[in-house]
Amino acid sequence: MKSHFLCLLALTLSLVFAGCGQRADREKTAPQDEPQSSAEEEAPPVQAEELIWVLEGRGSKQCEGGGISLEESAAKLTDSGVEVQESRCGVRTDRMYPSVCGGPTGEILLHLVGQESLDAALELGFDPADRIEYQHKSCSGSGGAQTR
Repeated sequence: MKSHFLCLLALTLSLVFAGCGQRADREKTAPQDEPQSSAEEEAPPVQAEELIWVLEGRGSKQCEGGGISLEESAAKLTDSGVEVQESRCGVRTDRMYPSVCGGPTGEILLHLVGQESLDAALELGFDPADRIEYQHKSCSGSGGAQTR
């Protein structure tokens, strides 16, 4: 039993170190001497690693509809100085919602914002989307996904 554990531990550690070695090799071989255009120096593009999806509940009710629109939700962020890169509608898949008029639908509104704006979004009542399970869906009555 102990030898199986040691073999498994050795295999895991070798995979971890192998992955780190490949990353270091890629960083070393990245071209550093290429000249950059002045446009890139003025406004560097936002990297995917610097963006995070945030969400808020739409507030719609079964049989009644209602709730806020995608545009209204995005305006909460932009009015507070948070730049929204993209907005989408979604529905939570980590919870079950019984079919009952007046009950919640699980619909959510998602916005892609810069990592540096996460605290501001949290203060406005938004939550990080990576903490729940959800699916993107079309926005009924609000025109679908939007890119800013």
